[in-house]
Amino acid sequence: MDKNYLKNCVQDVLNKEFKSINKRKINEFSDRLNFACTYCGDSKSEYKKRGNLYFNKLLYICFNCGKKTNFDKFTKDFGLRLDPDKKLEIIEHLNSQISLQDAEEDLMETELNKLIDFSEVERIFNNGENVITDFRPIEKNTGLYQYLVNRGIPENLHSNIYGGKYWVNEDKFEPVLVLLNRKGSKILGCQIRNLKDGRRRIFKIYNYETLYKWITGLDEIVEIDANQLVIYNKLSYYFNILNVDFSQKITIFEGFLDSLFYPNSIGVVGVNTDMKFLESNQLDLQYFYDNDQAGYQKSEQKIRLGYPVFLWKKLFEDIVDKKNPTDPYSLLYRISKVKDLNKLAELSPNPFKKFELNKFFSKDIMDLKWIPKKEKRKFNRAIL
Repeated sequence: MDKNYLKNCVQDVLNKEFKSINKRKINEFSDRLNFACTYCGDSKSEYKKRGNLYFNKLLYICFNCGKKTNFDKFTKDFGLRLDPDKKLEIIEHLNSQISLQDAEEDLMETELNKLIDFSEVERIFNNGENVITDFRPIEKNTGLYQYLVNRGIPENLHSNIYGGKYWVNEDKFEPVLVLLNRKGSKILGCQIRNLKDGRRRIFKIYNYETLYKWITGLDEIVEIDANQLVIYNKLSYYFNILNVDFSQKITIFEGFLDSLFYPNSIGVVGVNTDMKFLESNQLDLQYFYDNDQAGYQKSEQKIRLGYPVFLWKKLFEDIVDKKNPTDPYSLLYRISKVKDLNKLAELSPNPFKKFELNKFFSKDIMDLKWIPKKEKRKFNRAIL
């Protein structure tokens, strides 16, 4: 963060608002800029300086009039336009600093009035000028409907899954699922995926900023300040975050489809999603990673940090014990191929209730024994 640029911006505002040289003076500290409040004038004294711009979250607070705002709003209030490149730097800085608590405060302050109206998303996805068209709810007995049902996702879980056609080239469109991160008529973002696997799979994420620019046709967002933009962009990667109860335990999944089968859950975008945004608050979190190598590594990491994680191996052994088959090793081998909760639901409907999945979470460091270790490659000495 360019502190000199911030100081120069504040200086421009002070020079504009005050005639007194003393009122225009800025005190610089390691964590903040301290200066006379330009909102209230900071009393008749020329030497009172109770306005503070804090560097970490670029938050302005006056300890005289109680004014609290962010740097972007501060500059707008006094007619100062930020340099576009510097604004990008500010957004990148805020991206590493802002927590969910900041988001909750901001969302309550704005009453969600900065979120995107879903009818506008429908409009841009059906006007023929976007990468997605033929955007509509999943219709019964269509190919997309059958695809979801075959994957164990019943009709009652389709409310935030739409269908569409994705532009591949000028001669080709292909069907896609559009997974919506929304609450009621308001939307934060979406992701699309086609019905193919492997290298032919298409998986794209459109966050709040992308949708907003498509809707407005603007290259720069001017109606929303930098702090809110960072918050909404972050929130748009946590699917179902607007609908969870933060006073209860929240389960985090790698993907949106898996989270459909578990109460009060959030689906993120893979194991590398930055979870500090959620973890920096006093939330009751637990993690449900996929049954694969990346999931094992993340599970071990989280359990060492004190977070409960789902123990796939413990579940599989419990299933085998209850079935008591004649060949338990064969059954264990087969069910151990289940990669995620969606696949488990495909094989056995309503897995949350049927298998009592909440019993297989642990944050006990001793339970690392249930998390498979990465297999080391074996070399043939004769070949070497």
